[in-house]
Amino acid sequence: MKKIVLIGCGNIGSRHLQALVQLNDPLKIEIVENHAPSVVLAKSRLTEIIYKKNLHKIQWHDNFDSLSNSDGLVIVATLSIGRVKIIESLLNLGYTKFLIEKLVCQSVEEYDHLLNLMKKFNAKGWVNTRCRYFKSYKKIKEFFQKSKTIHLTMYSGDTGLATGAIHYLDLFSWLLDDNNIKLNGKFLDKKIHSNKRGENLLEFAGTIVGTAKNNSLVSISFSPDSPSLLVAISNGENEIILDEYNEKILHNSFDHSLDFKLEYVSNLTTSIVTDIIKNDDCFLPTLNESYFHHIELFKIFCEHLEKTTKEKVKLCPIT
Repeated sequence: MKKIVLIGCGNIGSRHLQALVQLNDPLKIEIVENHAPSVVLAKSRLTEIIYKKNLHKIQWHDNFDSLSNSDGLVIVATLSIGRVKIIESLLNLGYTKFLIEKLVCQSVEEYDHLLNLMKKFNAKGWVNTRCRYFKSYKKIKEFFQKSKTIHLTMYSGDTGLATGAIHYLDLFSWLLDDNNIKLNGKFLDKKIHSNKRGENLLEFAGTIVGTAKNNSLVSISFSPDSPSLLVAISNGENEIILDEYNEKILHNSFDHSLDFKLEYVSNLTTSIVTDIIKNDDCFLPTLNESYFHHIELFKIFCEHLEKTTKEKVKLCPIT
């Protein structure tokens, strides 16, 4: 019986749990969560889905000490604050495979330390920027596979740049096959927003602009007043414009039969974990590949915070 360890079972972690119990092969699922309301939420969400209740063995823990052994994949779904220390503790316990929520941590120094730890323990890690697993985006990637230049524009108001930007930076990199993106944060809004995921976390609005090889461009905008999530991708000759929330293709000069379906953690994690179990790999970016996106985001957000607050920022308070 394969084993999965789930660290953190709040809003996102409970969606991972919904996905795990839908795997066809029996699993031992060990969950570490010491916040009682999160446990209640997760157990409630299990009642929302149909799955074989006797197929998997689920164990709940409030700390690492009672985990059974060091086998299996670890899904880290805690907040970014202190996440590297959590992963370090698990590495010392012998775990070597990690699926990590974004953003991975809150500084370049933390990320560098994590990469050194992963190398030291000969461990693997993937970052859950999940657009790569959308069937619709896989099809769109085929349309653009011979394109030297890609322009991607995203506009939304649902979450914020700190929460959502990395998904579309990774999508852009994946379509272009290039991780080397340079970001400009001069179009960020002056107002700093609170983050619903924690009182010590912040959120940003405005626009991030990035440049990559062959004059490729990415523009990611969030406005609190916008109810939509629009994505436009072009190569100078052809263009696709889609509305993610309403699952509509608004324009497609490649193939008019293309449709779009928004896919969620509660389903995608099933495919991701299956790939890791079977192939020891998956389509998500590795920690090393996602590093370049993280350090650029840390740079522009910290510079913006320091300019706005007139205070030195050591850790970027985002998740």
